[in-house]
Amino acid sequence: MAVAKPKHEYDIHETPGVCGGYPCVGNTRIPVRTIVTRYRATGSVASVAEALPQLTIAQIEEALAYYGEFSARVDEDIETNARAWEELRSRPQPLPLR
Repeated sequence: MAVAKPKHEYDIHETPGVCGGYPCVGNTRIPVRTIVTRYRATGSVASVAEALPQLTIAQIEEALAYYGEFSARVDEDIETNARAWEELRSRPQPLPLR
């Protein structure tokens, strides 16, 4: 399957073995999904920047632009992560040690 050529050269990378191989910002391990979900919850780039102070406003805006162009890939990551979280939450909790 051919990968679509981006309209813009993004500093977003998919690295096997890092965050499930899904898109991350630059050379960080911060997934684009994290930025997108925070932005969806708040509607504010400033709120994302406050939650992720290691990123610049430009990196956050670039991740959101990347999502605009490759939303299917990021949505896949969001859905995969949500399923994994639900599976973990459904497991019985171990009894506390005494």
